[in-house]
Amino acid sequence: MKNEMTPQGWVRKFQLAFSGLFWAIRTEGSFSVHLPAAALAISGAVLLSFDPGRWAVLVGMIGMVLTAELLNTALETLAQAVDEDHNHHIKRALDTASAAVLTISMTAVVVGGFLFWHPFWTWWARTMTS
Repeated sequence: MKNEMTPQGWVRKFQLAFSGLFWAIRTEGSFSVHLPAAALAISGAVLLSFDPGRWAVLVGMIGMVLTAELLNTALETLAQAVDEDHNHHIKRALDTASAAVLTISMTAVVVGGFLFWHPFWTWWARTMTS
């Protein structure tokens, strides 16, 4: 189904996109890890008064992790529709997609360490000397 390039067509595109997003969040267990981790990172950034540059990197990393998870979920769903029997090609594709999520998640943890390191220790030093 192709949506027309009209306001109604765009509304429909957004409805479908949000439908897919909410379905993935409800059905994919990994979101029960990724979303609380994102909320914790955002809370920490608020408490540490991140500057706009740190916010941009943080939001970008959260977006990349969630996007990778959505793509992985889409590939898993498509693989189930194509072939429910064991297929080593599909298994390799799914394992590789999972590896992409793992890679960006580990990268996000490392980047988060760099983002939070200085603001945290600055806050800690002020707290301890007060």
